[in-house]
Amino acid sequence: STTTTMTTSMTMMTQQTNTAAGISQSNDPNYPYNFTGRLWFLPSLVKVPKPKPKPKPKPKPNQHSSQNTDLGLGLGLESKNIQILSLFGYTLGGSVCLEYDTSPVGPYREYVTMSALVMKRGTIGQWGSRLYVSTSQAEKVCRDVWGVPAELATIDFVQEGEVLRVDLPPSSSSSDDMRMSHDDNDDDDSVALIRVGGWKNTRVLVGHGDENGKSNQVKRWGNIPVYWTPTIKALWLPLIPFRDNGGGGDSVNSLPLHRLRLSASAIRLHWSGINRGVGVKKDRTGKDTKNENQLNVPLGLGLVVDNVLIEIGKRCEEDL
Repeated sequence: STTTTMTTSMTMMTQQTNTAAGISQSNDPNYPYNFTGRLWFLPSLVKVPKPKPKPKPKPKPNQHSSQNTDLGLGLGLESKNIQILSLFGYTLGGSVCLEYDTSPVGPYREYVTMSALVMKRGTIGQWGSRLYVSTSQAEKVCRDVWGVPAELATIDFVQEGEVLRVDLPPSSSSSDDMRMSHDDNDDDDSVALIRVGGWKNTRVLVGHGDENGKSNQVKRWGNIPVYWTPTIKALWLPLIPFRDNGGGGDSVNSLPLHRLRLSASAIRLHWSGINRGVGVKKDRTGKDTKNENQLNVPLGLGLVVDNVLIEIGKRCEEDL
């Protein structure tokens, strides 16, 4: 079964990782995977993504080729009956930065580009167009277990800084944010470079835990339910008003759906200012390119969550 395959894949991935280095374990069979750490969400107003043509397939003999379009960098939002909610050409997006102290594959960092407020079957969600992780183990488990199209990146969370700010965000295109770590080594893979400053401001509970601020023993509050569709990196409100008339899990428009449960020990509002990050970067050809933050209107006020616990449930019987 799908659940058995997922569990086996996760077990194999865990066996390949140092079990003494931040490997999380769950005691709840309904939520077999969990992550702990801290996060920062900085909302922004972003321009509505324009439909992007899909690559033209090679026409078969005696068959006319056609050009189809979908929204969201080729991720198929339109084809999944997902509507982008917008006003005057803008929608709600932003960035989410996460530092996991424990996970099924050990500690790692994550950066998510949130690109639109969306709706499907009467429920509202937040769609992430790009998801970057700092370790190859995290990239593999995201893809193999949940079907998340994660991308490997060099992600630096710099402690120094008066406020949290994205100093080096990914650029606005997949080709522009690829840099060689060692230009002289042709065997190295190109990865995006991302840097966030002022990360010490996410450690709200320093002094309540150990010297590193990892405060798992501090009581968490919440158990807030959320829905998650990993294949398009979207979080949804836990209420779906309208039933799926497309055949449930057999529908070509359906999305694999999981329940998430969120808890935390501390939540704070954090003013970061109207900062759009580094203005211009060079791509690999030496051409100037704008980063994604220059295309957004940051709201300045973000949300810091410390000692967060993210629990991932099994796939729901009914898809979204």
